[in-house]
Amino acid sequence: MTDPAEYEAYMREEWLLFSRDTARQNESSRVMDDIDVRRVLDVGCGGGQEMVPFVMRGANCVGIDISHASGVFGTRMFTAEYPGHPVRFVTSAAESLPFSNDSFDLVQCRVSIPYTNNRAALAEIARVLRPGGILLLKTHHLRFYTRKFADGVRQRSPLFSVHALRVLISGAIFHLTGRQPAGGLLLRESFMTEPLLRKELGRVGLQITGELSDSNPFTPSYRIVKRSVPA
Repeated sequence: MTDPAEYEAYMREEWLLFSRDTARQNESSRVMDDIDVRRVLDVGCGGGQEMVPFVMRGANCVGIDISHASGVFGTRMFTAEYPGHPVRFVTSAAESLPFSNDSFDLVQCRVSIPYTNNRAALAEIARVLRPGGILLLKTHHLRFYTRKFADGVRQRSPLFSVHALRVLISGAIFHLTGRQPAGGLLLRESFMTEPLLRKELGRVGLQITGELSDSNPFTPSYRIVKRSVPA
């Protein structure tokens, strides 16, 4: 289990990094120039800093995270730094979102999807996103874990390499069979290549329309639209 003090220090660092990165903030804010965004959901929100650009432009924002501590920290930070803005936090898993169909104009999920049941999480995101709504999704590519494996070897950190290897095996099974391992020796954590992502998105009426400015070969970022709801 993660030490609470270490986890809070990690969330504070993430807040600081985001507050300094005006390019990322502007990229998020620009989405609101294209569509009417009044309701925003952040899946796997951590401390919730990624919601700041939307909050500042008047959107009602909800952050969900499986960690209750994330919501406690996020509530404290928004109360202190952005008082009076409509933000709330909910403790929930991405695979079972406690919201009605078509509840949100925009959903963001930044590097949380690798740790979920991808198919179930994407189906839930599509369900709560309104037709024409936007999903901002950041994933871990195959290259992310091959680099992690190589770094572990170079740094003589066997735990890094073993973890990366387990994810690579689990991800390979997912890509070859369409079935994501549930856990245990083969981790549920998985990488996602663009062809598989397009296939999984298509199942639930979502379509990639472009990449965001922070996209890179290791953690690609996509702009995705809800075109239709499958039968």
